[in-house]
Amino acid sequence: MLKDDVTSKINRSDGGIMESKVSSMFEEPLDPVILSDMLAPNLKREFPMVLPLITQINKAHVLMLADCQLLSPDHARALATAILELEELGPDAFDLDPAWEESYFNYEAELIRRSGADIGGRVHIARSRNDLYATMDRLRARMAASKLSEAILNLREALAEKAQEYIDVLMPGYTHLQPAQPVTYGYYLAGIAQALERDFARLSQCRQRINISPLGTGAMAGTSFPIDRQVTARWLGFDGVGLHAQDCIAARDFLVELLSAAALAATSWGRMAQDFFVMTTYEFGTLELPDSVAQTSSMMPQKKNMSALEVLRASSSQVLGAQVTAMTGLKATHYSFGFDSCCDAFRWTWDALDGATRGASVARVVVSKARPRVERMADLTRENFSTATELADLLVRESGLPFRDAHHLVGTVVRAAMNRGMTAEKIDGDFISEIARQTFGRTISLSPESVARAVAPRQAIEARRGSGGPSTHDMGELLDSLELHIDRDHSAFDDETTALDNTEAQLNKAFRKLAATG
Repeated sequence: MLKDDVTSKINRSDGGIMESKVSSMFEEPLDPVILSDMLAPNLKREFPMVLPLITQINKAHVLMLADCQLLSPDHARALATAILELEELGPDAFDLDPAWEESYFNYEAELIRRSGADIGGRVHIARSRNDLYATMDRLRARMAASKLSEAILNLREALAEKAQEYIDVLMPGYTHLQPAQPVTYGYYLAGIAQALERDFARLSQCRQRINISPLGTGAMAGTSFPIDRQVTARWLGFDGVGLHAQDCIAARDFLVELLSAAALAATSWGRMAQDFFVMTTYEFGTLELPDSVAQTSSMMPQKKNMSALEVLRASSSQVLGAQVTAMTGLKATHYSFGFDSCCDAFRWTWDALDGATRGASVARVVVSKARPRVERMADLTRENFSTATELADLLVRESGLPFRDAHHLVGTVVRAAMNRGMTAEKIDGDFISEIARQTFGRTISLSPESVARAVAPRQAIEARRGSGGPSTHDMGELLDSLELHIDRDHSAFDDETTALDNTEAQLNKAFRKLAATG
């Protein structure tokens, strides 16, 4: 809970009154507006989220101090006992007071109140808030990246599964939102899965750069205490330690990188959502979403609003907004620790990353439940002249026309067919030859069979082998690759998660032992 009396004072050891709770150098208390409008809101919002991180870091730090004999066995045991007591009690144990400025000082104040200054006052040996907060940010970022990575893995699995299921379902492919070439719905979904494979890879690389420990670098230039930074790094599951103290406490590029990777991933499923929006309209009518992912109108009873798709589109905007805020806040700050560069600039980061993770989960549900309207898709594919490119290619192969002339001729053929109310499948060799004579002053001879194959969507699709298209051959290779990479990424991710879980379990076991034995 947040303390009501935000201007309260505490007694100094010499019997005088300390105007500031955190420094005897300050002769004035914090202004009530600073307390109420700046510090109190941040404290109320942040403390429940960072408390587990402070606890985890304190465990690793105290174990290291004990190993390095910077704490006596008695002090280490008493400190460990007090930290475990606070962990068990949780946030309700803290009477939060913005006069302590922020989360860590509030934690330390309660620790001292419960264990005494001689015990609780030792937890901050060889440490600054600067390296503490840098460590908290990396732990928090690691968790956020892992949650998002897992959600994206699940989405990739759903996309690959549905791509296999709908591998033969014809649909028009679009560029500029105009009919382009015939594809399949499975081919479309596999493309989104391919994009998310890259998004996952970016997150994996980002997690590696996140997982470097800044703990032990102090305020900006290290510490004179004979600590072992590798010990705390191992206890916290980091891969190693940062080599430059100032860089450790100043760097927040890993957060910007994480936001960038998240924004790209959210953009991938946001663009899919935009396609689904169009496909589910009455005018297109090529895709159905069940009632379980829709909402209705408060006024218009016939409405089926695709609200889940709106959430997916919005998630990319939220992450992008957080990224822009971070970069804008970071770019004009000094390369050191400051609340603007290391805290306030990332005010929206955690909500945005959480929103991206939820977005990936919603996208998985949408992909799993969406159903193509097979006949409608097939009808549009046949009616919209999307096989015209195959005709142009046929003319190049069988009549020896340059592609540009073939392109020009087929454009004229399509226009003439549209003027006569013909569909693409009604075009035959005689019709093409007639248009060629009118256009070039010469006739062209094409076999009826080759023309029929060129204008038939299914056959046009199967003719495109070896170029990454929607043919059965190419899709088989693509789906095998998607499945292989999903399995590989799942295995690596599971190993990473298991290792971190085991490290945390070992940390907790060692810390409980310290509390019991000193």
